[in-house]
Amino acid sequence: MIALLKKNLANIFTVARLILAAWLVFLALYSSQLILMFLIVLGCGILDALDGWAARRFNAETAIGAFLDRLADKIFICPVIVILAWCYWPRLEISLSFKLLTEGLVTVVISLELILLSGGLFGAIKGLDVSSNKWGKAKMVLQAAAVLAWFLLLILDRYFPEKILFFTLYVLINLFLIGAIGLAIKSLEGYWQRWQRRKGV
Repeated sequence: MIALLKKNLANIFTVARLILAAWLVFLALYSSQLILMFLIVLGCGILDALDGWAARRFNAETAIGAFLDRLADKIFICPVIVILAWCYWPRLEISLSFKLLTEGLVTVVISLELILLSGGLFGAIKGLDVSSNKWGKAKMVLQAAAVLAWFLLLILDRYFPEKILFFTLYVLINLFLIGAIGLAIKSLEGYWQRWQRRKGV
């Protein structure tokens, strides 16, 4: 029983994160419970770390686990960041140019995610190695940090009218997004080089 639990512990953490990510999307669309959403983002980050630890600790890295992990990442990041940018962002009292800058960065982030997803599906169909590379993992960390900072900014904006740390968090969000864009491009390059090496080019 214990051996079976160890073997599947990473997948259990991943499924739990998948459920939390879906719940977060639902809350972002239909609720205004910002503190709860902030805590869910923290929970997703902790579960992601535990998932990776369990997979390495118990040598339980599987194809289905890798697929579920990437699916949880996409559900956690893509819908939530779009909802934040186009539903919550316009409500804040900041200049139009600042809003457009962030929305533009989000558009680039989502576009790159779609390219990565399409490339991953293509690679899987062709039997290529589509496991995450170091750039993709680092990208996910920055995207999660951007979402976390975004919810914190919204919480502070709601409960502290004096705009405590508002501009600092705004700058951090955009820096995280810019960093995620750079890492997404490096991730694409990494996949391309991996596939080229397999073809012997």
